Amino acid sequence: MVAGRRIRFTAVLVAVVFALTGFSSHGGSSSSGSSGKSKSSGGGGCSSSKTKKKSHSSGNGSSASPTPSPSSTAPAHAEVVSCAGAGKQEATLKVTSDMNTERAVEVPVVFEGTNGAAVDRNTIRLTLKANETRTVTVSMTQTDKAAEVKNCRLGRITRS
Repeated sequence: MVAGRRIRFTAVLVAVVFALTGFSSHGGSSSSGSSGKSKSSGGGGCSSSKTKKKSHSSGNGSSASPTPSPSSTAPAHAEVVSCAGAGKQEATLKVTSDMNTERAVEVPVVFEGTNGAAVDRNTIRLTLKANETRTVTVSMTQTDKAAEVKNCRLGRITRS
């Protein structure tokens, strides 16, 4: 008797979990009307929206921070390919337009030291075509402090 309740409870629990996670047990299509045509329901399967953060290393002991997620208003998104450090006074970025038209954007970079404090900062302005991806370099303004840089962090990308 108790085993039957456990099985029933487990079945209900599984059904609730599937319902809450968007899992659909029907095959992804449904019949509509008497015309015999079928429509795709767009459901089916299990989905997850986990995001992994990457840490980029430039090979000189300095690292790059994860790329900020593009928001609906951001004209572009970027990632740090390599960061400044001893013997290198610039950061290399890969910038991608999220717009359907040509747009000038500003990409701020903060060159950080070991404690996370800003050693230097600079902003690059560039014009990107619709959905264009471009690799650019951002030089430090205080090149004598390059050896202090351990990390490059991107600021919020704006239209210029």
